Amino acid sequence: MPGLLQTPGHAYSDTKFVVALFAEFLGTMFFTFCGSATPTGSSSQQGIVLGGAQQANWAPWGNGIVLAVLVFATANISGGHLNPAVTAATLVTGHIGPLKGLMYMLVQLSGGCCGILLVAGLVPGARVGMGDSGIGCFHTSEGVTLGQLFGWELIMTFILVSVVYAVAVGEPHFGNIGPLAVGLTLFAMVFAGSTYTGTSVNPARSFGPAAVYHCYWNQVWLYCIAEFSGGILAGLAAGPLYGVGAPWLRIILPWVHPQERLQSESGKMVIDRNAEPDLSLGDTLSPVTETVSRQFWKRSNKKEKPTDDSQSGQPNGLLMGAGGGRARGDHAV
Repeated sequence: MPGLLQTPGHAYSDTKFVVALFAEFLGTMFFTFCGSATPTGSSSQQGIVLGGAQQANWAPWGNGIVLAVLVFATANISGGHLNPAVTAATLVTGHIGPLKGLMYMLVQLSGGCCGILLVAGLVPGARVGMGDSGIGCFHTSEGVTLGQLFGWELIMTFILVSVVYAVAVGEPHFGNIGPLAVGLTLFAMVFAGSTYTGTSVNPARSFGPAAVYHCYWNQVWLYCIAEFSGGILAGLAAGPLYGVGAPWLRIILPWVHPQERLQSESGKMVIDRNAEPDLSLGDTLSPVTETVSRQFWKRSNKKEKPTDDSQSGQPNGLLMGAGGGRARGDHAV
């Protein structure tokens, strides 16, 4: 059973993979619905939802709590991505194949649109095609430039996806508190950046309102580019930190694909070109040498016994289990 960030390594027609896609769709839809409908205290919501009364900004609480709950609910089914930027990062690090990744992102974007359709149908005064006053639309505050928008969304998405990797594959394993850490990160990001960009950090959240309400099309494209860029950069940074990578990174980083590990006593690499790789986290790229995070954890926790595979004749780290010893059935999002 997959855990956080782990995608099912099944055929595209397999029932478990279809269920995983459905979980991503539902999770993204409900996250978009709850996050968008949460009162923000902004003037765009006061006239429709709050009757013009001055209200506190509950967006950090609503978004952070809902994300933590939904990631917890979907982690063992689909990996709990619920964000195309997270899926883009897993493509870079080899956790998921290109076609499966594309299918994940399509259902996530569809879920974002359906979540906004629920808002338009259930919130009094909201309607499809209502324009820039639509509830859940993301746009910059007055005085914020497009460059500042790009910077804010890129950095906040980078932080969010980095935390996802830290709790999913980092040392030590964080168990069931992983989704909580992800939710708290979004909570902090919304507090920090909502004044300037609204803090989307999720292309599905950015695209859904624009598609349903037809709002701020002149900015939504930049939101999406910044968020995808932040996710991809976080995935690249996860390589040296947490021991994940992709086949094309083998040239510059000390990782090898499971099907291309050292298989002969002479140390010559034997490549099986006919092998079908399983790009779930349970059988993904493992570091030949110890990762930075593992070395730090060993130094800071003297009680932990170092992993020693020297007796087996294999390079250190290869017998810790698939994925550098990080494959597990519980939650590590």
